[in-house]
Amino acid sequence: MQTLVLFAVFFGTTLLLLGIYVYANRRRLEATAALKDRLTQGVIPTDVNILRDLRTSAVPMLDRLLSGRSLSVFLARAIERAGMKWTVGEFAIASVLIASMGLLAGQQFGVVVAILAATCGLLLPTMLLQLQRRRRVVRLEEQLPEAVDMIVNAMRAGFSFQAAMKFVGEEMPAPIGEEFSTFYDEQRLGLDVRDALLDLQDRINTIDIKMFVTALLIQRETGGNLSEVLTGLSALIRDRASLHDQIDTLTAEPKLTGAALASLPLLAFLAIMLLNRPMMEPMFTTDVGRYTLIAATGAVAVGFLLIRRIARIDI
Repeated sequence: MQTLVLFAVFFGTTLLLLGIYVYANRRRLEATAALKDRLTQGVIPTDVNILRDLRTSAVPMLDRLLSGRSLSVFLARAIERAGMKWTVGEFAIASVLIASMGLLAGQQFGVVVAILAATCGLLLPTMLLQLQRRRRVVRLEEQLPEAVDMIVNAMRAGFSFQAAMKFVGEEMPAPIGEEFSTFYDEQRLGLDVRDALLDLQDRINTIDIKMFVTALLIQRETGGNLSEVLTGLSALIRDRASLHDQIDTLTAEPKLTGAALASLPLLAFLAIMLLNRPMMEPMFTTDVGRYTLIAATGAVAVGFLLIRRIARIDI
């Protein structure tokens, strides 16, 4: 426990000192940043590297350890799909650091709790990555119909498809604007339009964007009025979104039921702790009690996830 307290005091003091420094020097830092922007405005730096940084970490040893691994490639793709600026090395360091903190915190309650806490800490960055990925997908699906409409309007105004994609990339906010700008930059730098579209599909990886890319690829092969195709696609995406909202409304009750059932054991446990604490002491002081508590927590979590999965309908 003393080690954990010292660890928390160290990081807390470091963050406090950093916050005090930034707050005390905020005016000077803002003036320095503004002056730097004015000095560099319109000036092309000579030390800019236009090549893509393929390193997994800025630390050479860690980069050599992670480069070329299939797990590193998978993590890099997952981080890119989540729209985060992390490197694989930063993700690995964060996972190990949080797992170490969980191990230090859990060793006070036994080996099994320490291993379980370390495992949860190791998986926490992955869970945050998946959460960010889902949020980004929701935002992309909300923006895609408007982006398709902008492409149609731009093409009807005389823009080419590539110019329309550039226009959407500049006018639409992130994340759809960033993705379309990346597509335009890739094909402008020599990548075939088909391959750039497939890269766009791979980065976003949703049903709506797959329909969008498939419609574009078929139109490029067979010809036809692209504006009409995209107009129909925009209407289809909006209809799917409306149906999805209706399904969410109908499945709200089962989801709420799952949350209520999962919270009842926790509420009962807290109530007994408040009313008769000595009766619950063996749950923390004996090995059988700890194992029972871990098994009960796992069973409640599994039941909650199963109810959520049953109530989720993919369309």
